Order: sequence, then structure tokens, then C-alpha cells
Amino acid sequence: MEDFEYESLLGRARERIPKNISERSRWTMPEPEVLIEGNQTILRNFAAIVDAMDRDANHVYQFLINELGTSGTREQVRVLFKGRVPPKRIKEKIVSYVKSYILCGQCRAPDTRFMKEERTTLLKCQACGATRPVKL
Repeated sequence: MEDFEYESLLGRARERIPKNISERSRWTMPEPEVLIEGNQTILRNFAAIVDAMDRDANHVYQFLINELGTSGTREQVRVLFKGRVPPKRIKEKIVSYVKSYILCGQCRAPDTRFMKEERTTLLKCQACGATRPVKL
């Protein structure tokens, strides 16, 4: 008969957890590909970033435009910003968006959705069930 002690059962269970679930960083953002051409800045992989976020592209685009204090044009897969915007600044704003509109405030999981409750928009975590109001 096998040894059914708690520690050995726990060890067996941990070994059987799929790697993509057990690893903390299962959700990663693509690195922003920024190109400066003349007097405009191009975020080449905007579509890939939005896909990873699982958010509305218009919302992400408006957030970036407002935060960077510039105007721009959104094309299929990329965004053109007016002026020279340092790549580091674009990355900071994307990280800021993730903290504000994607990661759960309680468990830090990226499994969140926007929900409307009367006139308030909430960010609801699918992992732990926590909710918090957000301004859209």
C-alpha cells in the first residue's frame, strides 16, 4: 500500500499542475516596438499589445493619447504619435494602463473584466471575485 501522508500527496498534486497555471508570470505583455521616424513616433505592435491585454483597442489608444499628451493616428496593427516620444515613456504608460485597468487590486491576477453596475464601471476579477470601481 502506498504512503498517503499529507506531504507526499501534496507533492504529487503539485507535480501534476500544468506549468502554465503554476507559474506566476503566465501572462506576459509583448515588449513595445517603438520606431521614431522624423517628427513622429510609431508603436509598431499596438495590435499585439491590445490582444495580450484583451481590452478594447479604442480604450487603450485613447488612454495612451491622453497620457502622452499628443495626438495620433490608429491604423490596423500600429499607432502613429505626433512628435518624438521616447520608447521608455510609451512603455511606462502601457504599464500604467495594465496596473489601472487589467491587474486585480487584491490578488494581482490579470483575469479581469469590465462590468457596468448602474452608472459605475467596475473591474471584476475572475480569479478571486474582487471588484473595484474604475474610470473609463
